[in-house]
Amino acid sequence: MNIYVVGAGVSHQVSYPLGGALFSCIDSYIRDRQASLDRKDYATEWPKLCRWLKSNPDSLVRAAYITGNIENIFTALDFARKLRYEGQSKVARSSRKSNEAEPNDAEADSKRIDQQTDVHLRYSCILRWALVKYFGQRHQEDLKSFKTQDTGWQVLRRFGEKVKPGDVVITFNYDATLERILLEQGKWNPFDGYGFGMIQLLPGNGAQCSPSRPSAVPILHLHGSFGWYTNFSPSQGRGPYISLSADLLHGLGIEAEDVTWKENPASSNPTHVDPIVIHPSFFKDYNDWTHYGTLPELWREAAEALRAADRIYIVCYSLPAADSAALTFLVTNCNRNKVEIIERDKGTCVRLRQLLGPCRSRLQPTIDFKEWVETAS
Repeated sequence: MNIYVVGAGVSHQVSYPLGGALFSCIDSYIRDRQASLDRKDYATEWPKLCRWLKSNPDSLVRAAYITGNIENIFTALDFARKLRYEGQSKVARSSRKSNEAEPNDAEADSKRIDQQTDVHLRYSCILRWALVKYFGQRHQEDLKSFKTQDTGWQVLRRFGEKVKPGDVVITFNYDATLERILLEQGKWNPFDGYGFGMIQLLPGNGAQCSPSRPSAVPILHLHGSFGWYTNFSPSQGRGPYISLSADLLHGLGIEAEDVTWKENPASSNPTHVDPIVIHPSFFKDYNDWTHYGTLPELWREAAEALRAADRIYIVCYSLPAADSAALTFLVTNCNRNKVEIIERDKGTCVRLRQLLGPCRSRLQPTIDFKEWVETAS
């Protein structure tokens, strides 16, 4: 069994942006539309967000905006969430020590923190939804470009041919480019291909659809994905569950309503709560996993696959500094002697080989993804 740990460089073959250019692409996408998208009035809120970042009295927020790196911007905004949590914890500790009915200093401090960080949390939420909507739009555009003879898609098709039944794809990307490739090649489908177990698709008439064949290659999105949502069942008072959006399915050429995992009790009125996307930030809040259905189980499944692998390919994944959890995950589960780094950038390649690869690999030349898919067996 081969494991392919896939990064943004793979999707970049079909013009998806790398991390440093992602905010600029989202900015262009929102400004080109100047309309309300989903729950957010982006025509009004997005220019406010950008002006607030650009002229913020906090020099670190301004600097994050100047870099244009969405990871830095999210980090500057998410620090407010950390401060609020610490303020609330301080109140809880104080209340346990005191029986006073009057508000104490900790409560006053917590209220001040809340007031001063409200705007940070609001703009972090807007940016997160904009991230999801951008990938949703790209997903719909891919449905058309995928049918052309675009060179990038041909490269990904060749990569898909390398992936054999029984292999596993682990990715930190939010897009569905590899789903599209492996679906076309008959190796993957959304019924059982995300690693959460079998799901049921319900088309417009309510009849259940069955997969033409089981997925031979699971695709495990460890940071979530466009088109995944938490879903509560109001009639049952239970949840959350994972739901796949109709936009995700339609963009893959599958006609169906939103679907949920098989374990979800039947509900005629499911409620989408939040996209399941762990956004790029140095303050990735993995504590929110309890709201993300079975995402922790997905990480455990990926870890088991890495430990059982015959070969592990780290493909176009730079392991950004903010992905400390991913670093720990890979270091503790990868047999270094089974790792091969597929990366064109020399500095990134050397760093990854020092962290993950065997000693003998550190002086090997860099490997271009396009050349690798054409020449490697």
